[in-house]
Amino acid sequence: MFVFSYILQFLDAAIVLYVTAFFGMNLAFIFISLFSIHKDLRLEQTKPAMSLENHKFFPHITLLVPAYNEEVTIEESVRSLLRLRYPSFEIIICNDGSKDRTVEVLRRAFQFVRTEIEYDDHLQTSKIRAFYVSRAPLVPGLKKLVLIDKENGGKADALNACINVSQGDFVTSMDADSLLIPDALLLAARPIVENPGGIIAVGVQVGISNGSIVEDGRVVDMRLPHTWIGKFQIVEYMRSFSQGRVAFAWLNSLLILSGVFALMRRDLVVSIGGFLTKHMKNRVCLEYCGEGAHTVCEDMEIVVRLHRYVLDKKIPGKVTMLPFATAWTEAPENYRDIGKQRSRWYRGLLEVLVYHRAVMLNPRFRQIGLFSLPYQLVFEALAPVFEVMGYVLLLGTLLLGTLSGRALLSFLALATSMHLCLSSLSVLLCVFTARAVPSEVEGIALFSYTRLRDVVTLLLAGFISNFGYRQYLVAWQIKGLYDFFKGKKGWDKFARKGFAPGKA
Repeated sequence: MFVFSYILQFLDAAIVLYVTAFFGMNLAFIFISLFSIHKDLRLEQTKPAMSLENHKFFPHITLLVPAYNEEVTIEESVRSLLRLRYPSFEIIICNDGSKDRTVEVLRRAFQFVRTEIEYDDHLQTSKIRAFYVSRAPLVPGLKKLVLIDKENGGKADALNACINVSQGDFVTSMDADSLLIPDALLLAARPIVENPGGIIAVGVQVGISNGSIVEDGRVVDMRLPHTWIGKFQIVEYMRSFSQGRVAFAWLNSLLILSGVFALMRRDLVVSIGGFLTKHMKNRVCLEYCGEGAHTVCEDMEIVVRLHRYVLDKKIPGKVTMLPFATAWTEAPENYRDIGKQRSRWYRGLLEVLVYHRAVMLNPRFRQIGLFSLPYQLVFEALAPVFEVMGYVLLLGTLLLGTLSGRALLSFLALATSMHLCLSSLSVLLCVFTARAVPSEVEGIALFSYTRLRDVVTLLLAGFISNFGYRQYLVAWQIKGLYDFFKGKKGWDKFARKGFAPGKA
């Protein structure tokens, strides 16, 4: 019994050390992000992306829009794309075998006419049923608007079909249920213009539109969702993007670009075989991931594969990220949907780590192999396992009498305080207003939550989420771990309500 008790105490100490290490690293990320975000905010004040609209050296960009059962949101989403201000871009929509009226809604709204299109079949996809080209008047800068109708093959398969038809120097993946602000492309392309040949991919901050007022494809008044689950997710997004991804980008170690909106060099995407699907026959894909490999986390997997490829081939370039909320998405607002979503995300992370395990701790892949992937393994993939172990161990040592109730409460208070600190700093980082000095330009922030009660509510949400909500998500992640070992590949898509115009 003495030996067993000693082992439990040792494991308790290991859990405390793990939580402390996680807190320390993420606290460092916040300070790195503060420096990077302040720099970007001041740049946007003194040299707005809008002022570069007529720049001659912006790359031609293709927006890839995969759509599956999106009849509720697809028209508004595409209309938001038609409001983009950019010198040269094209939009390729792919209906991925929808079972609803997605195609009919698009054809009616944008005057799509069936036609034949010549394209390079670089990437293998499910069978194409038809091509449509819009006969509606095109907005300035938009070169073409195309609709592909194909058999169902998944989001990655639909993205690959769009890439085959695209002609852009850069392609941008996005969700059919998301909205882009009018200067989204100008903001995302600015790093490319400022670093010719030095950028291989650009990610952006993503905002949650639930509760906000949307008019003409724009979020005109930022408001919080009515539900606490919606508020919890806003805090999570702030932590994930502003605290984590901005810091990883500054460290040239960013592995995840949100599928809601991300820019990637088209030639490199084609060279590595596009997004990972079971149809792929590309040599690089087969070498890195194996035959028949596919994942539900295609946005992370393709970024890891891009890193691996350019480091393998010694191609110069980096993956960067802008902290601005240039894309808005609708988050699930019921517990079952968010549970399924987080279970899928976690399962996808495990798939990516397995496919690219050869990179892990390999010095040839520099910061990706020695820092980014190990961090994802230790502090993301193993986090729910360690958290469950921590609860069990603490309870076990308490029942055995080797840990006092006061010590247990002290540890739980410490862990809660650490999470609250990180959440609160992330919220303040996002609503922090920067001013360009010396400048008379009005200060700007990442998120314009101007009501004090909204900021206080978000800080409160960061605290409340520690009691029940986080544990609920951990339970779904454990289910994702079980599904991963079972070999499940399903998407578990949740239904959308659509963007709410008028009063929230």
